[in-house]
Amino acid sequence: MPAHVARSAKPQASLHSVSSEEWLGQIGRLQDALTVCPTDVEARCELATLLERLEQPEEALSHWQTVLTRDPNSLKAREGVARCRQQTGRPLQSHL
Repeated sequence: MPAHVARSAKPQASLHSVSSEEWLGQIGRLQDALTVCPTDVEARCELATLLERLEQPEEALSHWQTVLTRDPNSLKAREGVARCRQQTGRPLQSHL
């Protein structure tokens, strides 16, 4: 399945206005797209955002960090990492 097909969610839809079946379907489509093309930054960002909305910051953090390995200058991914680290109680910067 082409990656662009997997990205059909309405970003302005609230968590409560979409059924859990629709959320699970969207997650499945995004995961399928990433199986076909693991370097699809847009699909990975969308999946991370969706996981944040579903209050799964640990999983979302993993996807945001993967985006940063592909695009270290991604402001969207940096903001996602910061949000997820804050939600999980992790420090924003590593101690060297």
